[in-house]
Amino acid sequence: MVSVRWVAPVLLVAMAIPAAAAVPKSSSHPPRELHRVGDHWTPYNPPDPSTYPPNAKTYTIKQGDTLWALGQQFYGHPYLWPQLWEANTWITDAHWIYPGDVLLVGGEAAEANVATGTTATSTGRSGTGTETTEPQPGGGVAGATMGRTEPTPIALGTEADVYCYGYLGDPNEPLPNSVESFEDVEVMFQAGAVTQNSAAVEGHLIFIDGGTSTGLVAGETYLAVLPGKLIYHPRTGELVGRHYDYRGQIRVLCADETHARAMVTSSCKEIDIGTRLKPMPQLPIPIARIPDLPAFCDYPTGRNNAFIVSSSKDQSEALGVGDLVQIDIGRDDQLQPGDFLTVFRDSPVIGQPRQVLGEIGILTTENRTSTAKIVAMRRSMVVGDQVERR
Repeated sequence: MVSVRWVAPVLLVAMAIPAAAAVPKSSSHPPRELHRVGDHWTPYNPPDPSTYPPNAKTYTIKQGDTLWALGQQFYGHPYLWPQLWEANTWITDAHWIYPGDVLLVGGEAAEANVATGTTATSTGRSGTGTETTEPQPGGGVAGATMGRTEPTPIALGTEADVYCYGYLGDPNEPLPNSVESFEDVEVMFQAGAVTQNSAAVEGHLIFIDGGTSTGLVAGETYLAVLPGKLIYHPRTGELVGRHYDYRGQIRVLCADETHARAMVTSSCKEIDIGTRLKPMPQLPIPIARIPDLPAFCDYPTGRNNAFIVSSSKDQSEALGVGDLVQIDIGRDDQLQPGDFLTVFRDSPVIGQPRQVLGEIGILTTENRTSTAKIVAMRRSMVVGDQVERR
C-alpha cells in the first residue's frame, strides 16, 4: 500500500514508483520539514521558475501526479522517469513530489518523444494510495536510420532490454539469497516425473533461502538473477566473466534472519528454484543521438578498442539492428550508458583498410564489461568483431 499524507488542505502527493523503475533506496515516509514557497508547501528548495531559460519547458505538479506517470506523459515511456528526476535534482527523495513545485521537463528525452512518437504499454501506479499491477517488460522503441545529417535523440532500448537480458559479471559474484520453494508447490508437482520442472511466474508466492542477516529487506524489490554460462574471449580464450540472466523481479513481503517470503511481481522468463536475488540497480534507459556511421575515408579513432564477446543469440549467429551484445570494456574504461562504439572487422585482403560494420549504443555497464544494443548496421556482425569508441 502506498502512503499518502495530506497537508492543509491538499498539498502532498505520494510518488509511488514501481520497483521495476529501480527507485534509489530512500525512506517511504514523506519528508517532515515543510516550508511555504509562493502559494504552496514543499520540503524542497525548487529553483525560481523565472530563472529558467526563456525557451525552457516546465510543468507545475498537480495532485495525483507521479514521476512514473510524468515520464510517460513527457518522454513517452514511464521507465524514463529517472531522466525527469535527473533534470530536477532539487527533488531529494524520488518517492515524494508536491503540488505547486515546478519541474523542468524539456531536454533530449522530451525531444525524443516528439521525434519518435514512442509510446508505452506498461501500467504504472497512481498517487491515490492504492496499489495497482506492476508494469510488464516490453514496449516499443524507434529503429535507427542510417545516413542522417541531424540525428534526433531516441531511447536506446526498452525496459525489456535493460531488465530482461542480464549482464556479464564476476564469475563468482556473491548472491547469497535464492528461491527455495513455491507456496503452491503441490499444484506444480507432476506425479511420476523424474524431474520436476516447477517454476514461478508473475503473481506466484515463493519462499526465499536467506533473510535479514544476508541483506534482505521487507518491502524491497529485487532482480531475479540466474547465473549462466562462463564467457571466454573469442580471440584469446581467456575467461571474461559469467553471464547472469535476468528472469524477473521479486518483492520481499516479510523476512526473519534466515528466511523470507516474497511474491514475483514481474517475470521475463520462468523463475526456477535456485534463482538468486540481486538488489535493484538504477538502470535508466539512455537517451542519445545515434551518430552517422564513419564515412568511407574516415580513419579509426583507436579509442578503447575491444571485442564483442557474447550476444543475445547463439555465438555463431549473425547479428543485426536490435540485437544485444556484450563487450569486454566497462566503467573502469570510463565507458557509460549512452556512449557509442563503432563495430569493425579486419579486411580479408592484406593491407586493405578495415570494414566498418555498424554502431552499438551502451545500455548498461559493469566494471569491466558492458551490454549494448546494435543501433545501425552496414554489414552483419558476429561475436569476435572489434569495437572502438567514437
